Amino acid sequence: MAKTFLKEVSFGAMRSLLPPQFAVFSCVFLSSICLLVAQDHIDLASISYTSSFERTLEDTNIEAAIQEWNFNLDLPLVINNENALIFGLSANTINVDLSPSPNPETDLYSTTLRLGWNTTFNERWSGTFLVMPKVASDFSSGFRRGKQIGAVVFFTRTKTERLKYLYGIYGNTEEFGLLLVPILGVYYKSADNLFEADVFLPVRLDLNYSLNETLSAGLRFDGLGSSFSLQKDGFNDHYVTRASNELYLYGQLKLTPSLLLRGKFGYSFFRNFKVYDNEDKIDLSLVGIFFGNDREILNRDLNDSFQFKLEMVYRFNLIKNNPKP
Repeated sequence: MAKTFLKEVSFGAMRSLLPPQFAVFSCVFLSSICLLVAQDHIDLASISYTSSFERTLEDTNIEAAIQEWNFNLDLPLVINNENALIFGLSANTINVDLSPSPNPETDLYSTTLRLGWNTTFNERWSGTFLVMPKVASDFSSGFRRGKQIGAVVFFTRTKTERLKYLYGIYGNTEEFGLLLVPILGVYYKSADNLFEADVFLPVRLDLNYSLNETLSAGLRFDGLGSSFSLQKDGFNDHYVTRASNELYLYGQLKLTPSLLLRGKFGYSFFRNFKVYDNEDKIDLSLVGIFFGNDREILNRDLNDSFQFKLEMVYRFNLIKNNPKP
């Protein structure tokens, strides 16, 4: 993949933004995993804020909202035309009510490093290998609890400069047990450069259409899942799982060639935050299917609701000229 990029990148332009040793890859955290597909840009950094509309806790009249901040940074490093190292960092904080509890309002935090290697096998195939150490908890015990380790392997097949396929698998040691997710992806850009499809099943789908030089609109789906260690009063030695399916319509404004502002409005469905005892585990989770799952839920869940999201992105454009059909 690096070889394909380097044929088309303007290194003079790249040096104006990055030190010359830094490569260019398209990294998107799989809900916080890195997706490396040969697009014509790379989002080097992003920050976002999400807020749900107030909704009631199940079987109560208590209303609550969920607020979330996300930050992502990616800095790949070129070794040669066939190999590159991958460095990334993600940070996330979620404010949610976990009831019943003496203090239901809870702040959940996670920090993830991404360390990996991308290599080009030939003109058609490239591979990416990542290790992702993570800490996810309410930080009542600092960094002593909530340690997780994830890994992802995937291979990208370049059909044309406008069409790429991706195959792989992701695994992580969640608080509840081992999680495995097979990955299927595709990237497509139309011949007129107006339509772009970025699909990363089962966790993401992004369809974008350019209305003019600075404005575009799109449809976005995110399937999110994670787990956090809990040590707070009322839920000491517990953990909480977070699952959400978020469907958005969005508008994107290009403030500068490298700075993008996105506004999203959508609906979160099948969203839940479930608290379990720390000893209550499963055998395996495979694409959302839980094996050996006889856990007891200890909290009241939140109902689905509408929500909005604001996002700022710093993007580096790889190709000055339009890609070949």
